[in-house]
Order: sequence, then structure tokens, then C-alpha cells
Amino acid sequence: MLSPEFWTRYFKIYDVLNLLPTYRQLLAAVCEELDARHNELILDVGSGTGNLSLGMRRTGCEVVALDYCHQALERHRAKDKNCCLVLADLTRSLPFRDNCFDKIGSNNALYTLSIDNQLHALKELHRILKPGGKIVLANPRKGPNPMKIYLKALADNIRAEGLWVTARKVVVMMIPTIKMFYYNGKLQKESQYHYFEPEEQRTLLEAIGFRLVSHTKLVYAEQAVLNSAYK
Repeated sequence: MLSPEFWTRYFKIYDVLNLLPTYRQLLAAVCEELDARHNELILDVGSGTGNLSLGMRRTGCEVVALDYCHQALERHRAKDKNCCLVLADLTRSLPFRDNCFDKIGSNNALYTLSIDNQLHALKELHRILKPGGKIVLANPRKGPNPMKIYLKALADNIRAEGLWVTARKVVVMMIPTIKMFYYNGKLQKESQYHYFEPEEQRTLLEAIGFRLVSHTKLVYAEQAVLNSAYK
């Protein structure tokens, strides 16, 4: 298992992803599917440095951000002093009562668990979601190719801002980008993690008892799968 020190280093540079159109498109896809409404109470599972939570909060909903990495939560707090943060481990029982959240969103979190712990976590998420509530999950598919994400981001950025602006960004962000490729390589080599086959996330949601599970969408330069479902 990767050490807490690894995650501390990882989250120090994680927000370089905000410069990538592909990453921003991924966050937008999760937010769009979740369809957060004013005053809804939403749980962001594996919230990291808070990028998804910040996007959801713009709708006027109330967000509880949960992660097991203290350093990631501190980086989230630096962006939003009014955020609600919970330090918790998805492999254990979650510190929430039954049927308390209107919706649950999660981006790139469950894949860092073993298959058994994924099942446990989804049971917990089912428990704390209100009847009729919606869950949206995005996770890397098996054998993800970070280079495809990066190259699509460059192509999208060239279309949006032009070649020279994109080239300057590449030069300025070269070191953190190299570090991010290195850390992603470490993540893919972690034997206890479980990346999803194309329809596996959908099957897991159905097995737990979620209903109206959506067809699988390929997102993040087709390197991740996205599904929604209801309790």
C-alpha cells in the first residue's frame, strides 16, 4: 500500500491538473450528471484538494468533503475557508447516519481500494444516501493511459488558446507534469488497487442494490468510466 508520505507529495502537485482541459471536462461531466440543486446536501467522496466540491458548491448546494488524507483536506481548506471537511477512511464505517445525503459524487477515488473494499464502501454509500437520492461515480478504467489524457488536453488547449500560449504552459509546468506522470505510474503499479473494466462499475452498483443505473460513459479522454444511479 502506498504510504501517507506518497499522498502528501502527490497532493502537493495535484492541482496542476486544473490546467488541463481534459480534467476540467471530467469535473464538469460529474457535476452535470449529479445535477446538484440549491440547498441539497451532497457528499464528495475522496474529495482530495476539493476541486469537485468547489464545482458543486457553485450551484448553491451544501457539500461535505470526505478524504482520508489530512494534507489534501488542508489544501481544500486553503481554497475555501467555509468548506465542511471530514477525515475518514472508506475501508471503515462512515461517520454518518442512515439516509442523510441527498446526493453523492465521487471522482477518481474508489479505484484506490481493493475489490472487497470497493464493495464495502459502496454499501456504506448506499446506507447514507436518502431513498430516491442519486450517486455519480467516475473512476479510471483498467489500463488507463495518462499520455492520451495529456495529449488530448494539449490539443484542446491549442484550439482554445493557440499554439504559443499552450507551448508556454507546457514549459512552465514541465516539472510538475513529469512528477504527475511519475506518481500516476506508481498508482498503476499498486497491486491492491482495482481499476474498472468498462462495465464493472455499473455491475457493482447494481449488485449493491442501486436502481436505474445509467449506461457507462467514457470520460477523461476515454480513460475513465462514469455511471449514475439512484437508491
